[in-house]
Amino acid sequence: MYSAESYTWGWIAYSAGALCLLGLFWLLIRKIASRWIQHILMIILLAVFFTPVTAYPDNPYLAPAFFVSLYEGILLSDRGMGFQRGLAPILAVSFISIILYSLISPILGRRKKSRSH
Repeated sequence: MYSAESYTWGWIAYSAGALCLLGLFWLLIRKIASRWIQHILMIILLAVFFTPVTAYPDNPYLAPAFFVSLYEGILLSDRGMGFQRGLAPILAVSFISIILYSLISPILGRRKKSRSH
């Protein structure tokens, strides 16, 4: 069994790699004309990479939901849960993040425009 320190260092290494992938993804989508599409794509990718769930149902340590979903979907699909345990939190975090972005973005846009005038 891993210790809390092992999970912490695992999250640090995973976060560094995921942030590098996000940087590469941003370079790929920066040519898209619409800013809000760029932002929505980044929000979804952030939710996919950084949504945590418990690593095992009886374990308090957290792991990336993306990998938990893949592991359980591919290797443990005969038990009935499949991709659901990791996918449901990712969809929920994505949905809530997009709603918050759509509420906050116009407010920040107006504030930015008023400062420039």
